[in-house]
Amino acid sequence: MNPNRSALNAAVRACAGASAADRQLDAIIASAVFPALTSLPALDTAVWRHNDGTRVRALRYSGSRAAATTLVPAGCWLEDGVSGIARVCGADGERDGIHAVGEIAICIAALKARIDVNSSRA
Repeated sequence: MNPNRSALNAAVRACAGASAADRQLDAIIASAVFPALTSLPALDTAVWRHNDGTRVRALRYSGSRAAATTLVPAGCWLEDGVSGIARVCGADGERDGIHAVGEIAICIAALKARIDVNSSRA
């Protein structure tokens, strides 16, 4: 089982409950996708510091289509549906994301796909 599955599921729930793009939501998504971020000191919302002093910033997943699409796992692709619905497709099936904010819909579908892809590889 994917050890990060619970964090990815929590990120899906956070996205579903969001009403708009938000940096805290971006931080939740980034921490789920890149679990090593949770061991770094937070400098600000969605900004962490490496041991060498450099900073890591979460992309604006919830507010940028370009950033949201980076969440689509390798081997999968994004199909645009009607407004507010995103679909990530792959060899193992399709995952839908539904949200009034199109970028968040993409995040939901892509995070669901990550859960399924990681589970099938385990």
